[in-house]
Amino acid sequence: MSFPPVSRHRLSTRQRHYLLAAGLFLVLGFHVGVWAVQLAELASALRLKPGTLGMAVTAAATAGVITLFGGGRLVDRVGRRPIILTGLTGTAAAFVLLGWVVSADTLVAVFVMYGLMVSFIDLGANTVGADYERTYDRQAMTGLHAGFSLGALLGAALSASLLSIGIGFHVVYLLLAGVLAAAGLTVRRASLPPWREAGRGENPGHRKQGVWRIPAVGLAIAVVTVTFFGDGALESFLAIYLRQARSSSIALTGMGIGGYHLASLLGRLLAARLLRRWGERRVLLGAGLLASAGIACAVGAPGAASAIAGLLLTGLAVAPIVPTALSLAGRGAPGRSGEAVATTTAAGYSAFILSPALIGGIADATALRTALALLVGTNLVVALLSARWPSTASKSPDP
Repeated sequence: MSFPPVSRHRLSTRQRHYLLAAGLFLVLGFHVGVWAVQLAELASALRLKPGTLGMAVTAAATAGVITLFGGGRLVDRVGRRPIILTGLTGTAAAFVLLGWVVSADTLVAVFVMYGLMVSFIDLGANTVGADYERTYDRQAMTGLHAGFSLGALLGAALSASLLSIGIGFHVVYLLLAGVLAAAGLTVRRASLPPWREAGRGENPGHRKQGVWRIPAVGLAIAVVTVTFFGDGALESFLAIYLRQARSSSIALTGMGIGGYHLASLLGRLLAARLLRRWGERRVLLGAGLLASAGIACAVGAPGAASAIAGLLLTGLAVAPIVPTALSLAGRGAPGRSGEAVATTTAAGYSAFILSPALIGGIADATALRTALALLVGTNLVVALLSARWPSTASKSPDP
């Protein structure tokens, strides 16, 4: 059988695979940036206390864990495209509904729907990224997560700009739903890597051992869980901390959140090179220590500007932790990468269930800055866990 000549301008399968993964991380990050800025406005409009908001975010995280535990094997069996399309379409619908929430009760219901759907996007992006690393033997997850940070930066900046000129969160949520729907349409029409289209044939017949019992996956689960605890706290309360505890304006709050994600972007771009030179173990050790110092600076700062400086250091430091751990999980379970990544992410999301409620409860009893000080300890745990990290051969990073 002969094939027509391929134009030199046509993207290769490898390039299409990378662009697909990078695009998914970009969209996922964009929604997180919008979410972080708008959450404070939504809480203000509904007059929610930190504890009430924390419980609502906990409900969303719980729903996300259900999706990830159930979707791990599903994504290996039915393929990546159906999972991604379900996530993009369902999350868009959730944001349409979120724009018209009028009470705390309906807020929880919509948050649950959001948690169920957005986890499909998360699962799809990380699985496609793990597929890329394993197939082409390249170190790409940190670079792909840099796309997430870029998207979050753009989402936070755009969201804060719209709020500053008087556009309410209702309209912003509708705009975000449109972005997610457009991304779903693009994925549906895109020519995806054909060898991952069906998703079948990846699972081995022998499945007696739970994927979480694989040592590499277990270590990745521990690191992601501890890191996600801090991520859940910052995602839920960072805007409120800057607006209320540090008396910053909407514009300065948007700059702070955007700056945090910009620091994460720079950290991941830098880490892609540092991982090759120093190895994963040393990079994670340094990341945990620097992140602890950043949080200590942020919660002990006398004003908004110095608090933001501490957050920038934190964002720079934590940037490589989760993608490096997910990379370890994906390569540690050949033939079961989707399940390994989903299990690691789902276990990490359990920290999202605990974190907002715990931080919100402590904030109600004491102060929000006191509650956020707990994150100094969680980042030190990451530094301790890095001592157990396996030695890996250096791989060429993808740009």
